[in-house]
Order: sequence, then structure tokens, then C-alpha cells
Amino acid sequence: MNRFRKPWRTSTTLYILLFTMVVLPILTISATILQVYKRDLLQQTTDRTLQTLHAVTYSIEQEISNVVNFSAAVGMDSEVLETATLLHETTTDNRQPYSISLSKALGKYSSSMSGRVQSINFFYKDGGVYSYLKDLVVDENSLRKMDWYKATIAEQDHVHFIGKQKGALYDSRESTSIVTTIAPSYFQMLHDIDFIYFVFSRDHFEKMLWQNPISGSSAFRIVTTDGNVIASSYNLPANEQGMDTSLISRINSQREGNFVDTINGQKMMVAFATVDIANWKIVYQIPYSELMANYSIIYRLVLFATFVVIVVFLIISFYLVHNLMKPIHVLVVKMSRVMDGNLNVKIEASGSAETVTLGLTFNHMMDQIKLLINQTEQQEKAKQKAEFAAMQSQINPHFLINTLNSIKLMAIISRVDNIRNMTQALIRLVSSSFNRGGSLTLLADEVENLKQYIFIMETRYGNKFELKWEIDESAMSLYILKLLLQPILENAITHGLVSKETIGTIMIGIHKVGEQLCIVIADDGVGIPDEQIEKLQDPDQDYTFSGMGILNVHHRIVLHYGQDYGVTIKRLEPSGTKVEIILPIIRSQEENQIVSSK
Repeated sequence: MNRFRKPWRTSTTLYILLFTMVVLPILTISATILQVYKRDLLQQTTDRTLQTLHAVTYSIEQEISNVVNFSAAVGMDSEVLETATLLHETTTDNRQPYSISLSKALGKYSSSMSGRVQSINFFYKDGGVYSYLKDLVVDENSLRKMDWYKATIAEQDHVHFIGKQKGALYDSRESTSIVTTIAPSYFQMLHDIDFIYFVFSRDHFEKMLWQNPISGSSAFRIVTTDGNVIASSYNLPANEQGMDTSLISRINSQREGNFVDTINGQKMMVAFATVDIANWKIVYQIPYSELMANYSIIYRLVLFATFVVIVVFLIISFYLVHNLMKPIHVLVVKMSRVMDGNLNVKIEASGSAETVTLGLTFNHMMDQIKLLINQTEQQEKAKQKAEFAAMQSQINPHFLINTLNSIKLMAIISRVDNIRNMTQALIRLVSSSFNRGGSLTLLADEVENLKQYIFIMETRYGNKFELKWEIDESAMSLYILKLLLQPILENAITHGLVSKETIGTIMIGIHKVGEQLCIVIADDGVGIPDEQIEKLQDPDQDYTFSGMGILNVHHRIVLHYGQDYGVTIKRLEPSGTKVEIILPIIRSQEENQIVSSK
């Protein structure tokens, strides 16, 4: 079962699909065509055979009618009966005239039978026989003991069709003849005839069987209900003229029909019909191999054509599937190498338009991956460089803080409050910068540090500026990167307000806009020329202790949060500068990691 649950290769699926959708239908259609053709061929052959059987049956019935009519005409001819009686009553020396007269009387009937009459025998009541044409081999007493004799005498003036008799005549002892009998009644005239025994040649019956619709080993037979063969086709050997008893019983069960059976080890189709007058059966046996000879030819042709079509189709299909799957297989191999860490793989685009596009897309994708990896490495290097610069600026924090504490202690001893307060503010600012609590700080702490820095700058420059605060208190609990605001404020004081003759104003605004934190530091100082803005954004500008420049702030934000965030500098009219910082809303350290990883 696991083998079936395992995904199949596309080529295997295509081969199975092609075999199911094409090869099987072709085989099914070919088999159906052969079966339909075989059925139609059998039906046509059967119909044609039955038509021939009906024609032969009709001809034989006509021939039997002719024999019966001939026998009736002779048996009821008063002249013939009278002459035959006189011939019997006359002595041997005086029979010649009566013999000639009887021959003339019978000759006018025989001429209509075209020589089919072999012998006419008159049996007399008081014994004795007169034979016309040929003499009988069997004596009269033996004939009178046969079953048909009683029936003939009992039903006078009625022709009894006896049928087959073998060896009835002297010169034809091995041949078979057709016999009829009639007993003339005594009411027609006075005569001494007991019955007349007619012997006819069966050659004419056999000629009728020469109508063979199928050449070869097929053969006709005329058989009686007990299996005796009356006549057969000219091409039937003597040892095959008999009929099997099982076939006779099967044939006698129906008036006409056909069936297929094995006879003498050979498969045969047997068709038969009934001659009602004589209760004979016309049997036609056709070797099944000859019957299906045309079918065998068509079968081989269809089989060969089907084989050729399937082979050609499979060759084309294998070629197409191979050409289709080869680029995909190459792609799978290349992707496996990519999974192993090799990003320098390339695909030579080939095959169909789709596989060419797929190969080009793969190559482009690998180029983009390498480009993105390179960009990520560059960003990491820049981030590390910025962090290193920030760390480098720390020098020795314990030494610097201890030194500032010493200066503060000396200011206290000397009772110099300005120095003490300024030193105290610087200690708080530097301690906050050196805090190892990570790269984030609360916005409230950053604002507090900014106030310490403002105190230092006010002490340094005197009352050169005043501040206005617009702070959204709900934003004070958010987290931001350390040392983002101090460099901006330093630029506003040193570049915007120090050289101004009047007191300047600095506005610091902090508020939330949707899912973004917006911090604005604006001044009404002398303003910054365009070239100065470009200089501030120059990546080669020296970093300062207070924040490593506006560009550094912008790069830190972009490295952490992407291109959607950063620093924007605008000139104000008539004078002044506005710096806007856009940051994501960070409510916790974990949220910062999620946002930074996007």
C-alpha cells in the first residue's frame, strides 16, 4: 500500500494515462470491429447458405414430384397396364409384338425424364415379373416381404416414394437408385398387375448438389431420417459420405437451421433444410476454417494495423514525454543542488516554450536569491558597522562615568552649582547611553534623556532657544531604538539656532498615526541649504559622539524595520528645518523581533 501512497513520477502518470486513454481504446475498437465483422460474415454466410439450401430443396422437391408424377402416369395408363397384362399372358414366342408396343407406350414417358429412368418392373398377381430397360437383382418374393409392399397394396393408385435402394439392378449392384412403387386399382380395367416397381438414377439429385456457394471442402448431402445418404456432392470422398448419429438426431429435431460442431476432429458449420415430400434432409457442411478464411485475412490485417498504430504512437509518446520531462528532471536535479547549498547552478533552457520559460525563470530566481543574499549581507555589515561605531564611541564607560563623578564631587566641594548640575545631567545621559539592556528603550526614558541633553545645551549656550512639547501620553509606553532623538535635536541646535541672533524655538511632537509612531523635531533657525541636507545624508560623513549623524539614525531605522520607515528632512518657510521620524508601533521586545524579521 505504501507504494501506491507514494507520489508517482509525472512520466509514469503520463505513460499510464496514454496507455489508458489511447492504447486500450484502440485495442477495444479493433476487437469490436473484428467481432462485428465476424458476426456479419457469419450472418451473411448463413443467409447465403440457407438461400442455397432452399433452392436445392425446391429443386429436389420438383425432381421428386417429377418422379412421382411419372410413376403415377405410368401406373394409371390403361394402355400400359393392358399391354403389360397381354405380354404376361402370351407365350414366350408371341411376346415380341406386345413387348414392342409396351416399349413404345413407356417410351413416350421416359423421354420427358431425360434418361433418369433406369428400370420399370411389372409384378403380376400370379407371379412373374417383366422388366423394362434393366432387370432386377432381387427376386420378387424378397420384394414382397418388404415393409413398403404391404403399404403399396393397401393404398392402390397411390405412388409410394420408397427412396434409396442399393444394388437393385444387375449392372449397377454397387450404385444407389431411387425407387417408387404403385399398385394400380382393378376398377380402372381388368389387368393382372400386382404393383409396378420404378427405379430411377440418383445422378440428377447429385447434380443439384453441385450448387456450392463456398468453394473448398464444403459438401452437400441428402440424407434420410435414419442417416442413410441418398446423394452427396461430387467432391465428397466415399469414406466421408456417412452421417454421425449425433448429428442426425440434432438435425431431425428441427425443420431447418444451422449450428457449429466438431466433426471428425474438424470444426464445422452445419446447415440443413427439410424436403417435405420425401422427409429427406439437405445437409450442408462447411469447414469453419474455410468459412472464416476472409475473416482470418481481415483479422491479420487489423491486428497488424493495430500493432503498427500502437507502436508508432508509443514511440511518439515516449519521445514527447521524454522531451517534456527531461527539462523538468534537470530542474529537479538543479533544485536538489540548491537545497544542498549550491547557489551557482544554472539551467540551459531547452524543450517547449513552457520549459524554456521555466528554465529562464529558475535562472532569474537564482540570480535574485543571490542578489537578496548579497543585499542582506551588506545590510548586516552596515548594521554591524553602525553598532560597532556606537560601541566604539563608548570607549571606556566606567572610566568616563567615574571621571564625571569626580568632577561632580569637586564641584560640590567647591560649591559650584552650575558645574555640579551640568555634570549630573551628563552622567545621567551617558549612563543611559551605556546601558546594556539591548537596542530598545522606552520612549519615556528616551524623552527623559533628551531633557538631560537639553539641560546641558542650555547651560552651554545660555538662553538661545526655548522648547515646545506636544506629546501623546499614550505613546510614552512604546519602545524605540536608543539614541534616535538626540542626534536630530543636536543638529537643530548646533546648525539651526546657535548662529541665530534672536531666541529660537524648537518644537518636539510625538503622536501615533494608525500603526505608526511619528516624531517631529522642528526649529525656526537659519535653515539648512540643500547642499547641507545632502551633506548630512552623505554616508561618508564623520560620526559624532552624540548620535553619529542623521544618516546613521536613518540607516539604523531602515536596517531594523525596512524601507517603509526612516528619517525625512524638510526646509520650512521662511526659515527653519523640520525632521520627521517614522517608526513602527512597538509595544514589547518580542514584537520588535517580529517586526524586525519581516
